[in-house]
Amino acid sequence: MGLYSRVSIICLLAFTASSASANCGSAFCSINTNSEIQSDSAEPGFHLNLRYEFDDLDQPRQGSKKVGVLGEPGGHDELQTTNHNLILGMDYVINQNWGVGVQVPYLKRKHEHIHNPDDEGIAAGEEAEREEWDLSGVGDVRVSGRYQLETGSIVIGLHGGLKLPTGKFRATNNAGEEAERTLQLGTGSTDIVVGAFAKGTNADTPLRWFVQSQWQHAIATKDGFRPGDDITLDLGLRYGVTHAFATNVQLNTRYKRRDSGANSEPDESGGTYIYFSPGMSYAFATGTQIYAFVQVPLYQSVNGVQLTPSTSYVVGLNYRF
Repeated sequence: MGLYSRVSIICLLAFTASSASANCGSAFCSINTNSEIQSDSAEPGFHLNLRYEFDDLDQPRQGSKKVGVLGEPGGHDELQTTNHNLILGMDYVINQNWGVGVQVPYLKRKHEHIHNPDDEGIAAGEEAEREEWDLSGVGDVRVSGRYQLETGSIVIGLHGGLKLPTGKFRATNNAGEEAERTLQLGTGSTDIVVGAFAKGTNADTPLRWFVQSQWQHAIATKDGFRPGDDITLDLGLRYGVTHAFATNVQLNTRYKRRDSGANSEPDESGGTYIYFSPGMSYAFATGTQIYAFVQVPLYQSVNGVQLTPSTSYVVGLNYRF
């Protein structure tokens, strides 16, 4: 098997890498490492991938501009959200056309903000209070399937699946304060995800390209929270430098609509994001590969005030049975 055939057999879930930025800053890196766009051909069998993401959101942003602590009476100032995401992807390639997959994320998230007293509290001598949440556990599990068709040197395909409400969404801190829904390990919603992709080669060179788009929409919700629709578009190039080593570059774009419902914060949710994501991979044994990516934002424009990252990181190991 050649290098590109055994590269990034990660997970059929095209939606697994999409980010989930919000006002408090819960997030997944939006780097695309899905098998349907990363491999030349899908050999039948099982594939496992273990992926680690580090996403540190420490920059408050209003619109497209960086802001500092605002100190508005009755509000709270977001300070930082640190996300450590460990994601286990398992998929089964049925044949060259069909495949199914499941993804189980384990999340560790720490959030800090300052709660400011309202005008009455200020008059009574109350002071601003620092509040923290330290959450960990299984997030929302995702399942999907795909169909792809080879047409000459280009492969085109469709994928679809569900994000299931398996993550907790009523966690509290040590003081008994419930975290905002955008900070919780799960959204409480069942979402449908559909998309399309295409990939191809550049003549006889080791250059590969892909394009992929998807739409995510909540079809069932709980406890007064509906996450906004999520639309993504990814473009990527890959160049095989040697038999074992390859370089990658991606442009990841995302548009997130405002959340809605009684337990949402529509004025401080949603936005438009564009990221530049260079990376590399190394196949050190047949069917086994390590990879790493860095993601740098080129443009971020959010509704209200939200935490955003400066740089995010992804490393992973995948194995083909």
